[in-house]
Amino acid sequence: MTIIWSFLMPLILAFFASLCLASRIFIDKPTKKAILRAREVIMSDWELERADENMITRCILDIIPRMQRVIDLDQLILSDLRNMLRLMGLKQRAEKELARLIFKGFIGALPVLMVPILTGFSGYVFLYPVFVLVLTYQQYMNLKKQYKKWQVELTKDLPELIDKLRISFASGRDYISAFNQAKENSGPRIRNIIDKLINDLQCMRPAHALDLFAQSFNMPVVTKFTSAVKIAIEYGYETAENYFRIIEGDITEIRRVAIEEITKSKPEKVYQLYMILLILAIGSLTIKGWEIFSQVNKIM
Repeated sequence: MTIIWSFLMPLILAFFASLCLASRIFIDKPTKKAILRAREVIMSDWELERADENMITRCILDIIPRMQRVIDLDQLILSDLRNMLRLMGLKQRAEKELARLIFKGFIGALPVLMVPILTGFSGYVFLYPVFVLVLTYQQYMNLKKQYKKWQVELTKDLPELIDKLRISFASGRDYISAFNQAKENSGPRIRNIIDKLINDLQCMRPAHALDLFAQSFNMPVVTKFTSAVKIAIEYGYETAENYFRIIEGDITEIRRVAIEEITKSKPEKVYQLYMILLILAIGSLTIKGWEIFSQVNKIM
């Protein structure tokens, strides 16, 4: 009993000591929730986003405005970042995303600091900022690849959107209700863009809103389509119908690209189709050959 008690006694003391220490150091859950609620009321959205980041990212966020005084970061990278994030439906700010990319560059380039230690030449320390820039640029290019993939995925929904809008215009709907109906029956990728277009149509001239819509897609056929929509809004659908017919070939090309992307995403189904066609071809040849040999046997 003495041996058991000598073993349990330190554990019990350590447990209660940890509880007392935790109660003094850490904030209890009700107090923490109250602090978080108060923070949401007092702090702005940008301050809340900044508070959720680590210390290094916050320091980079503080440095970015100073860097903009020397380098036009908006023209260099922030404008593209802002456009890509907005179109893909991501809520974070471009400055915050850039800070994250730089932070990943700092972390990823840390092994380079081992080079001057291993070689004994301190000049290799200057390789670290070079690798930080390289890794940051690589992260940015990965984001651009995601954006290109998003554009390709969006291509699948575009022909159906154009058809829905044409039907709505032909039935006499006004452009606001036409885009509202198209939004309700569209996929999540294109719904965000249509929703932004509807908001723009309600607070600015239709021509300007449609120009922004075309810039979102950055595709020639959409630019032509928005031109046709402008004509339909200003002069009526009958006037724009000829223009819609002109771009019919471009829409057909989009459908072809969309079908290619769908088949690329589901190659196993294409292989199954090829297998079925091959079996049918072999079966038909076998049946035809059997008929020929049967006729030859009858003649002989």
